[in-house]
Amino acid sequence: MVKKVIEDVVMIKKDPATFFKSVPDKEKDNEKEVKRELPPTSVSKDSSAVNEFRKGMNHIEEILPETESEEQEEKDETMERSPIFEKMKQRHEERESFSEEYAADQEGAIRGYLAKGSLILLFLAAVGAVVWSTVFYSAHVTLHLKHAKVTLNNQEFQAATGVLGVIPSQIMTLSGEDTVKLTATGEQRVTKKASGKIVIYNNFNTQPQVLVKSTRFETPDGKIYRIDARVVVPGMKKVEGKDVPGSVEVTVFADEAGPEYNIGLVDFTIPGFKGSPRYQKFYGRSKTVMTGGASGLVKTISDADVETARTALTKTLKEKLYADAKAKKPNGTVLYPDAVFFTFTDTINDSVQSTEKDVPFTLKGTLEAVLFNEDELSRRIVKTTGEVTEDEKININNIESLAFMWKTPRSSVPEKSEPLDFRLSGSASAVWKLDTSAFRRALAGTSLTDYPRISAKFPGIEKTSEKKISPFWRHTFPEKIEKIEVETVTD
Repeated sequence: MVKKVIEDVVMIKKDPATFFKSVPDKEKDNEKEVKRELPPTSVSKDSSAVNEFRKGMNHIEEILPETESEEQEEKDETMERSPIFEKMKQRHEERESFSEEYAADQEGAIRGYLAKGSLILLFLAAVGAVVWSTVFYSAHVTLHLKHAKVTLNNQEFQAATGVLGVIPSQIMTLSGEDTVKLTATGEQRVTKKASGKIVIYNNFNTQPQVLVKSTRFETPDGKIYRIDARVVVPGMKKVEGKDVPGSVEVTVFADEAGPEYNIGLVDFTIPGFKGSPRYQKFYGRSKTVMTGGASGLVKTISDADVETARTALTKTLKEKLYADAKAKKPNGTVLYPDAVFFTFTDTINDSVQSTEKDVPFTLKGTLEAVLFNEDELSRRIVKTTGEVTEDEKININNIESLAFMWKTPRSSVPEKSEPLDFRLSGSASAVWKLDTSAFRRALAGTSLTDYPRISAKFPGIEKTSEKKISPFWRHTFPEKIEKIEVETVTD
């Protein structure tokens, strides 16, 4: 015991800095506290304590000679009773007390750090859950749509334009033309007047003006053309505060036969009004060029060549007009090839002179097609197998592939409002339509428990479908419909 106390005290007296280095560092506030509690025995600041310590050491060396163990015990007892030993013992006890207090403080600090770390982890976990629940909040719904196969065998239907209770229909009209040049194989003497279309304008007053048959129209170079029937030219009118001349389109014919009357676009005066105010206010303007004027021998083509050209042009023009009709038909309508009607007219430019070899042959065609409303026709087709409500929207994927025929054969397009009876044959693949936007709006913000009730409001859904909400702890659909994804399938 005496030796232990002496060693501890001697270590402090010799190098206090070494002692404090052996003790773990504390926070700056604890370090200041330790310095206040240390006894004022620092070697560097108390020279009297140093002298006292040296005297004590000398005294100890004198009273600790190398003797037998019994003598040593007596000396130890004597030394323990000395004032110097008491001071050394006090230093020893203070050092042990300081070490125990420092160790307790360090253990408390570690427990505090662990507690703070746990709180931070809990906070980060909570924040992460909120972010995940907000940013990745979504729903996915898979809907199984109703579908059916319908077999039709000359099933009768009725359509009309503007008539309630039947399938709505409409008439589509398109026109086109095609021209080929045919080689002339013969000659023919002809005398023919040129003709073309002009527009007559009334810029005189608001009263209509009557022009009698054979009224003359004159070109700037003096050529005369006439109308072959009585016409009435409307009076002037106001359009957005401005005076607009009345006008009418007519066909005029050259006063004489001959190719010299085949002219381009010009303006015309009315010689009959010369000398009156009407002369400047009534005039004509070409709508087309003047053609067809001929006199003498002209190149001609054979009837067989004309028929061959007509047949070829009819085929190509039909295909062109039908393709154009399919591309231009309104959305939501059905076009059947046998519900299309064509009319054709052809012209031969016989104004070619005898020196030319080719004669232009032009075929003009008009397409008139009956278009049927797709939604109503699809619903009527499915209705042949059972009851279908007005709210059910149905799509037949192959509806235009069904065989169509008129109940009574037709050679021309029907009149407006005329009932159209027809028949369909084939296998129709029907799938019920679903307004996915309306379905998403109905789901937004609702609970999972409401899903069956909401699904039942949409007749196109065949059965309760799969639904998934992310993250998994959410039990309501997102408020924003863009966060709800709807997938439709047919089994």
